[in-house]
Amino acid sequence: MPDNLPQRVEPKSLAVETVVFKEYLSQFGLPTDNIIASSEERRIIASNLPEFLSLVPRDVKQGARYLSKFVGATAIGLFDAALNYVWNEVVLNLRRKAMIYGIDLFFDAAVGGSNRADYKDEDDLVGIKDSVLLATCKKLELISDVVFKKLDHILTMRNEVAASHPNVDRIGGFELLGWLQTCVKDVLQDRPSESAIKIKALVDNLRSRQDVIDSDTVGHFAAELRNLASAHVNNLLINIFGMFVDPRADQVLKKNISLISKHVWDNADDQVKYRIGIKIDGYRTNLQQDRAQEGIGFLTLVDGRMYESVSARIISLENLADRLEVAHLGHDNYYHEPPIMREILQFFKSSADIPREVLPKLAKNVLRCRIGRGLSYRDGVSPGGRQLYDSFLGMMNDDGIASCVSACFLPEINAKLTNVICQRHFSEVLAILRPLAISDRLKEVLEYLNANVTLAHTAYRDKRFRDLSTPFISWKQVGWPASPTTTS
Repeated sequence: MPDNLPQRVEPKSLAVETVVFKEYLSQFGLPTDNIIASSEERRIIASNLPEFLSLVPRDVKQGARYLSKFVGATAIGLFDAALNYVWNEVVLNLRRKAMIYGIDLFFDAAVGGSNRADYKDEDDLVGIKDSVLLATCKKLELISDVVFKKLDHILTMRNEVAASHPNVDRIGGFELLGWLQTCVKDVLQDRPSESAIKIKALVDNLRSRQDVIDSDTVGHFAAELRNLASAHVNNLLINIFGMFVDPRADQVLKKNISLISKHVWDNADDQVKYRIGIKIDGYRTNLQQDRAQEGIGFLTLVDGRMYESVSARIISLENLADRLEVAHLGHDNYYHEPPIMREILQFFKSSADIPREVLPKLAKNVLRCRIGRGLSYRDGVSPGGRQLYDSFLGMMNDDGIASCVSACFLPEINAKLTNVICQRHFSEVLAILRPLAISDRLKEVLEYLNANVTLAHTAYRDKRFRDLSTPFISWKQVGWPASPTTTS
């Protein structure tokens, strides 16, 4: 056999006598206690490490310098350094997973409060503590609960026993091998799913693309999206939202996001949709008006205004209700009412989505527009708005119906109910509301009004009606006389 061929190194050859290193250290007056693992512990590593390394797939070992450093450190007896090498690789691996699964979603879960604005891209991952990194990966299901517990223990031991902190404890050979096995098999060998890689590629492609995607590509994307796990779709939604509101986003990027955003939105979970609403609220709080405005634009694209925070919806709907009233009283109201009403309807799909605080005002102004002005032209109601008003009224629950009934006795609406054309419209409104009522007493109120449409404007004078409607109408608040007369 030629002399220049590499010779096989036996495991025991790595376990050099500890005393050699201790004597070397002592020559310079350096500490020798608890620095280098005993020969016995090193022999444990040297005897068992080859079998473990032989079982690690070749593609995992390629470029795995941390494993080479681990072998070198354990051969010398620096077990704490060996653990550090492996742990550092785990941290890098988890950071890569965070980038693939969505950096914005990761930071949303990892960082709270006003500090969130300081975390923007992968370079900011270094600012996340290892313990937070682990907890967030568990929360986002990038690692399982069991793996989290194992890694959390290893992190604790690394901090308490390894070289990162002064310590007086020792790491055993079998112990170190067990930690190595956990890190390599449960984390470093774990590859991102094909879906996650596809999403990462899509996000990168959206960022770099210089042209608008065609309809065939959008259709193919929509079909593929239905096959993805919900977690991946949720991550994608957060990613494209973050890109859309970014002030650096160009027009092509925004256009491409607009083409796919509704498909992503429709397949995502409500929890993530509400999270986007909260993010927009955060932009307002932090005076990031440009981002807040773009966020509203994104929700408008996907028909998701109802996912804004309650406080934001109340403010927006109060403003829209006032605008609707002004439009109704102004010139060309037939044309100015519908756009406002369409915007109002973006905020809810059912009565449960309508904030209670703004429901009475909305009910009053929509009812006022639906009953109309009593004019002969187009029956006094906006042709483009009529169906929109009926859609709103068709969402009413008992609270909404009660608000509509109460609004009938406000002076600005009650005066219109004396008009024959408005009475006909009021009858159509009652036809929408009556099948929706659940409360038997509220049904009686509606039946009374339906049976007396032409006299509905005088119903407040009927003590029977007032007694019947008292649970739903605060008569003192409405402002009518406190002593109604009874009609026969």
